[in-house]
Amino acid sequence: MTADRHPRITQAGPILAVHKALFVDRPLLSLAAAAGIYAVIVLAFGRRLEISSNYFVLLPVLAASLGYGLAGGLAAGALGLPANLALFALLGRPDFSPASKPIAELSGILVGGASGYLAEYFRQLQSEIARRMRTEESLRAVLADKEVLLLELNHRVKNNLNVIKSLILLQKNRSGNPEFREASDLLLARVFAISRAHDRMFGEEGPSELDPGEYLEDILAVYDAEAGVGPRVESDIRPGGSRLSAETAIPLGLILNEALSNAWKYGSGPGGGTVRVSLARAGEDWTLEVRDEGPGFDPDDPGGPGRTGGLGVKIIRSLAARLGGRASWTRDGGTRFRLEFRASGSPRPGPETGPDK
Repeated sequence: MTADRHPRITQAGPILAVHKALFVDRPLLSLAAAAGIYAVIVLAFGRRLEISSNYFVLLPVLAASLGYGLAGGLAAGALGLPANLALFALLGRPDFSPASKPIAELSGILVGGASGYLAEYFRQLQSEIARRMRTEESLRAVLADKEVLLLELNHRVKNNLNVIKSLILLQKNRSGNPEFREASDLLLARVFAISRAHDRMFGEEGPSELDPGEYLEDILAVYDAEAGVGPRVESDIRPGGSRLSAETAIPLGLILNEALSNAWKYGSGPGGGTVRVSLARAGEDWTLEVRDEGPGFDPDDPGGPGRTGGLGVKIIRSLAARLGGRASWTRDGGTRFRLEFRASGSPRPGPETGPDK
């Protein structure tokens, strides 16, 4: 436990050390020393102090309380008045004794009992603090081990994703089947979306949450790299400074990849056209849109352009449900895909809608 996290405990260290050395490790010696000091003061200075000498009996009472707890405090408090009377008799000044001996006796017992009770309570607090410090040290050691295991796990996941991408690419390059190569490209894009989220989320110094702008731009960059082959991609991503957890960001990235892949292949207008991607936030509500300049399609028609009623649309709908969101397609000078969801995961009202026909 460090001083910056628990300054009060650290500052009280010398006091606790003195208390332990005197009253925990050597209670009998401390009691004997306190009783001796008390007797010397009364016998040496009692004639000048007179009745005030009674108060010095608190020294052995407190020492007994701190060393032996409640029982020691009660016993020393009960013996305080007899000890004073005996010393005053030795001085030949019994008149220094209290005017009311019952009240003096009761006061000694109360002071000794209260001091002993507080001493026992303080000792229990010390034991609890020590126990919690040991527990915290154990938890720190366990946490350090878990962090090492997590780093190893994330490293293995990263390597496995790279192996998967390499295997897909290898099989794609060995095949001359256009459909297989096309399916391989789709699969590569999906794995890439997961891989980029993993890199940003679980890198050596990765954040606990993802910047949706940076993450989605990584996915768009895959399609920008194909400039001159397909439509131009324009983005307008405005997360408003918000960040998303991996549980939200990864499905969002996969949905964008599927929608963008369809727009890239089947939404080109004359001369290639433009695909526009936007992400905006209003309160807890987020909206992702992908618009193209193609002829449009029916997501529920398995025989439509590019068989869009197949796996891609099923993936989008499944992931949208996982986000508690709503996916829809409309035809308006092209195809507009729209995803509405809440980052908190609470579902939006209203059923999922298909394209306007």
